[in-house]
Amino acid sequence: MDTIDISGLYQVVAPYLEVMLVLIIAFVVISLTRKYIKSFLSNTGLPPDVQNLLRRIVIYGLWFAVLMYAVNELKLEEMLMPLMGASVLIGLAVALAIKDALSDAVAGIFLLVDRHFNIGEEIETLKYRGVIIDVTLRKTRLKIDDNTIVVLPNGKIDSSGWVLHEESTDTNT
Repeated sequence: MDTIDISGLYQVVAPYLEVMLVLIIAFVVISLTRKYIKSFLSNTGLPPDVQNLLRRIVIYGLWFAVLMYAVNELKLEEMLMPLMGASVLIGLAVALAIKDALSDAVAGIFLLVDRHFNIGEEIETLKYRGVIIDVTLRKTRLKIDDNTIVVLPNGKIDSSGWVLHEESTDTNT
């Protein structure tokens, strides 16, 4: 009669059970972290686009750490290293393809956080002069004198500069 080697079976199954337990705990902890970060950032006064970006960076970073733990624990490094190398190359290609969008997003973060100008103020930039009606992560919208709405990329505004026109007060009365 053949006997089953329980200790050998345990050594094979234990890492998978441990990784499953860590994934369950990570899911709960990251869900709670997401809620905490959301409530914390809502009290900072940062624009919603920036809050969302910061929240995603933290959450993706945590999931990446959990993934790296699972890969290490299951001894999958040799199999996944070529895939990770390829993903880095693909990531670089995508980054180069969307570099203007990334530039606009980074400039948008700086424009939104620094608050050099606000909605309703009049600025002059990139040969346009108008009232700001919207500032998002990638674009700024101006309403110029003829009620035309001009959409400008934040990267171009940040690199070319702008002039903020203060409201004039009539002192000749």
